[in-house]
Amino acid sequence: MKNFIKGFFVGIANITPGISGSALLVSLNLYEKCINSISNIFKDFKKNFTFLLPITLGVFIGTFLFSNIIFYFYNNYNIITTLVFVGFIFGTIPSLFKEASKKGFKKRYILIFIFTFFIGILFLKCKTNNIVTNTNIIYLLIIGFVIGCSMIIPGISSTVILSILGFYNIYLNSINTLNINFLIPIFIGITISIFLLSKLINFLLNKYFGYTYFAILGFVISTIPGLINYKIVFNNDLVIGIILSIIAFILTNNQLKKQN
Repeated sequence: MKNFIKGFFVGIANITPGISGSALLVSLNLYEKCINSISNIFKDFKKNFTFLLPITLGVFIGTFLFSNIIFYFYNNYNIITTLVFVGFIFGTIPSLFKEASKKGFKKRYILIFIFTFFIGILFLKCKTNNIVTNTNIIYLLIIGFVIGCSMIIPGISSTVILSILGFYNIYLNSINTLNINFLIPIFIGITISIFLLSKLINFLLNKYFGYTYFAILGFVISTIPGLINYKIVFNNDLVIGIILSIIAFILTNNQLKKQN
């Protein structure tokens, strides 16, 4: 049940502007386990399938149920909603650094961390308002493949990818209206992409754990300045947002300490 709930929140994150679902998986201490289970799905199918099923169901249900709700809050309570997410991410940072250093720490890890942090920052600024009208099946498969890559690489938001490709509005509308003709080829592309890329990341985690994890950390933390991309206005929403952000930080940090 815990993994279903975690998957549920990852599903919400996948459709939330600027939030990376895979970064949330890292924050929830599920990323490495998911990568390993996906890349070795056929080696111990029953065990890996049983682990992945509740997470996957949670992701799908969270995505479909909250596709309208999350955007209502972003459109009407943007600052509050954003600051809550920022508090949550900050709350996970101490635990993430501890996890990244569990096999030892080298000063050179900081270089890879800084590099991926700035790559993440630059990437989040690459947005476009172009809207794509090409929706043939090959194009949808390619879109799905690219989305899958963004979903498996922490810190890379799939909503940002969709905005860059000019496909965001079509994708969101397809989810809201359950347009199967659009969604099936997209999800096929996502599945293929996640399976292939998880193999690579699993290899890197096994062979170069420290480098890989600190690279992931750089991407994860780069989402924070990407979220706060508007001029700060001192009003009631800002005060409420800061209070809720602090609460989110404390709750998240304490919960992860208990898990560790």
